[in-house]
Amino acid sequence: MLSAFPEPLIIVKPREGIAWYKKSFRIKKEDKGKSISLYFEAAMQVADVWVNGRYITRHTGGYLPFVIDISQLVSYDKENNIYLRLNNKANPVVPPGKPVEKLDFIYYSGLYRGVWLDIKDPLHITDAIAAGKIAGGGVFVTYPEVSKSKAVIDVQTHIVNEHSNKRGFQVEQVLVNKAGKPVARNITGNNSLDAGTDAHYRQSLTVVNPALWHPDHPDLYQLKSIIKVNGQIVDEKITRIGIRSFEITREKGLLINGEPFRITGTNRHQNYPYIGNALTPNAGYRDAWLIKNAGMNCVRTGHYPPDPAFMQAADELGILIVNCIPGWQFFNRAQAFEDHVMDDIRQMIRRDRNHPSVLLWETSLNETYPPVEFRCRQAEVAHSEWTGTKNFFTSGDSYYKKTCWDVPYDDWNGDPGARDNTTYPHNAFLIREYGDYEFGGGNSTTRQVRGNGQDALLQQAWNLQWEHNKNQQNYPRAIGDLTWAFYDGLAGCVVGIEGWGVADIFRIPKFSYSLFQSQRSVSSSGNKNIITGPAVNIAHYWQQPNKWNNVVIYSNCDEIALYLNGKLLARQKPDEGPETAYGKDLESGGDPFNGGNANYLPHPPFTFKNISFVPGTLKAVGFINGREAASDRATTAGRAAKMQLVIAENGRPVQKGVDDNVFVYVKIADAAGNVVPEAANTVTLKLQGAALLESPATVNAEAGIATFIVRTHQASSLRITAIAAGLPSISKVVF
Repeated sequence: MLSAFPEPLIIVKPREGIAWYKKSFRIKKEDKGKSISLYFEAAMQVADVWVNGRYITRHTGGYLPFVIDISQLVSYDKENNIYLRLNNKANPVVPPGKPVEKLDFIYYSGLYRGVWLDIKDPLHITDAIAAGKIAGGGVFVTYPEVSKSKAVIDVQTHIVNEHSNKRGFQVEQVLVNKAGKPVARNITGNNSLDAGTDAHYRQSLTVVNPALWHPDHPDLYQLKSIIKVNGQIVDEKITRIGIRSFEITREKGLLINGEPFRITGTNRHQNYPYIGNALTPNAGYRDAWLIKNAGMNCVRTGHYPPDPAFMQAADELGILIVNCIPGWQFFNRAQAFEDHVMDDIRQMIRRDRNHPSVLLWETSLNETYPPVEFRCRQAEVAHSEWTGTKNFFTSGDSYYKKTCWDVPYDDWNGDPGARDNTTYPHNAFLIREYGDYEFGGGNSTTRQVRGNGQDALLQQAWNLQWEHNKNQQNYPRAIGDLTWAFYDGLAGCVVGIEGWGVADIFRIPKFSYSLFQSQRSVSSSGNKNIITGPAVNIAHYWQQPNKWNNVVIYSNCDEIALYLNGKLLARQKPDEGPETAYGKDLESGGDPFNGGNANYLPHPPFTFKNISFVPGTLKAVGFINGREAASDRATTAGRAAKMQLVIAENGRPVQKGVDDNVFVYVKIADAAGNVVPEAANTVTLKLQGAALLESPATVNAEAGIATFIVRTHQASSLRITAIAAGLPSISKVVF
């Protein structure tokens, strides 16, 4: 069994320094004369590249791609070598720019996203990043007309001729639906390009009765952009698209395809424990799945562009994206820094402009105070990268009276119950973070790791409920709100895990996860990827009474019946108590669970008061229109007697032959299979097969669960065994 993890769970001082990489590869002789390039998805964060001993280029910035043309540098039918030198040290002219020991997240380091070798005919469709064209390059898709009966799709394709002579060709666009059937087609007449020239070609496709992309039904199409010479395909690029329209106004809020839509969302940092940002595509998908499964429909990618795999997952699952340039509480007046910010804006838009999930482009530097002229230039640069006037909205912080952003964020005026925007009174706005700062920031009662216990986790859920409820008062002008944040995280400026998430750093949900899950509709959304419908979740371990002597049930049902050991304790409707000011009960040490602060929620919780603790089984049954719809139970656990081994597949199964990293949970349970919440047993994980442990092989359980990370490395077989003193070992054949 191999084990290697580059970072400890608690990072005292983030690593900074130099890393070297080498890659050897061969190119077939028949590819001589073709266009050959390397596409780096991201490298942290100053990259120097050599090919076959020749220094090629330097790229700065750790979150966006860069492309290197190596057509004239490679040898054929013999070994080629690439050397890559990376420096992840904070650089004051490279955003975010702030020293990592003062940063509220961590840069990490290395070549943490994919690198692709791209071989094409010299007459080919360009890459938008490599082309460097304002509002151009590659394939660019927009939607000038969208309705349920008809959609018009505008496709702009950039083609270059790297042959030594003139070339004639046709450009064909084919739109294919999810059943694999072509539904629209457009082919140009004869075109030609002289040697060494390029041009953009615009075509229009009309789709009758289109399947529209929407968070509740994220229908996707494949757009095939094809170059044909004498009827033969010489290049083809496939772009996954979703037909949709966005409209945002002060009066109507957000309309998607002409229909009102309310955002309930969150923020996400991309890192895992132990391995930092080096996630496989499946790991990014699982992060998105957990967010969507929590009933949330929007993610702000604080504070940098995410992995392409996460963007693809958002398209597929139906998650709106607020896409952010790198930046956090830092501005440098040096021209090199300002130029880099503008370049980040352009590259982010060029990379992600065809994703139907992108709602807002956060082209400001987060919580930073540059001159207003600079901020407005950021917005102008962003708009210059878009064709037409529809479906493009910038967003950013509201610190100046001059309106720069299409959708500013809420003002902070010291009153956490008044999330409004008075700076830009004529704009719709988004509440981009809540639940953390207003309850004390770094010392917030919202920041609770799972090991803090059920009372702390219930307090976190109450905090988020209180503010989420208040935020709804400004709808539709406030188009929605986003928690800070979804997963617990790590920071350079703090030693320890920051417990701000509705799920912990190992992606294990807390009570607050159930709060948001209960806000979903009781009807099935039709999204086959996500669990929908009635939900009932008990926010109690039932090991002992909580300090409020209550039981809180998060549910979207009409009525809840609560049973203890088979006896009905009470049956009641959702909470409808008073709205209270922040701190009224908490500051006096009182009980915040007054059954109120939920009148603006689609589905208020059910607070059962004065519940006496008796060991046994607590059962909650949810009713809709008088009929039982869902249930949950919590049973007092006995002493630890066995283990349960769970692969956290979360919407994406682990498969042999696929490189993947996945969380493995070992739950400490009593003889009846109930998880023991206070268990802290030491557990060791062993692997059989060509897999790798990316966490320590031995860890202590937290709140009854020991967590590991397994990297499958395209293994053809994998068996996992968990061992703990005093408990029977348990094994699972994964494949």
